[in-house]
Amino acid sequence: MIENAMSEKIAIVTGASGGIGLCTVRRFLQEGWKVVALDRKIENLRQEFASSGEKIVPWELDLDSLNAIEKFCTEVVERVGAPRVLVNNAAVWYYAESTAQSDEQWRHSLQVNVVAPAVLARGLIPCMLTVPGASIVNVASRNAVSSSPCSSAYDASKAALAALTRTLAVEFGPQGLRANAVCPGVIDTPANHTEIGDPEWSANYKRLIPLDRFGRPDEIANVIHFLASDEASFLTGQCLVVDGGQISGQNYSRIFSPSS
Repeated sequence: MIENAMSEKIAIVTGASGGIGLCTVRRFLQEGWKVVALDRKIENLRQEFASSGEKIVPWELDLDSLNAIEKFCTEVVERVGAPRVLVNNAAVWYYAESTAQSDEQWRHSLQVNVVAPAVLARGLIPCMLTVPGASIVNVASRNAVSSSPCSSAYDASKAALAALTRTLAVEFGPQGLRANAVCPGVIDTPANHTEIGDPEWSANYKRLIPLDRFGRPDEIANVIHFLASDEASFLTGQCLVVDGGQISGQNYSRIFSPSS
């Protein structure tokens, strides 16, 4: 372990090369954290943060491999230090009717979206408990509490991730570790560009959102940083929905009056 590891604030972020994950890495770096940025392909991270020096550690990791995750948990503590924060952001989403979702799609969805975060937590919590202010932030989804058609594997995995969050909070709260989840609505990330780029789809969908727009990935990164920070020191076991108010209810005059 490097000599100054215990004096540094270290965050681990999965799915770090784009969208919410990339903005989360930027947010923690801005606050002076050292960030271990995980992704299957890290060339984008190396290019993006070429001038960040030792403050960022790009780390190639396939969350579909339990052996690789377990090996990472051991190596990261030895090479970088005990993390104060773990952000489980990486996810996969297969869009198909429930009767058409394959065994492999179910396996992969559950593995990446909930089993990998659980294995990372299992491997890292013992050392995180030695770090004051330790916190886990899981990126679930509004779909964890309000399902969508053709998303059964994704919805089920995100609901499981929310449940895992609550369990970790209850189990390890007495030892000082907090666990929370952020549940984004529709965020303007590369994964959603096809839908958001369709003017008709975009106009229709925004009628469901009281704030009348889609979220930005940096807005979710801000919430993640807040949940991880000491400003949220008495907040644990919560799943914070960040969706522009969509889940709170709809203004039906907007939905049925396209000109509104």
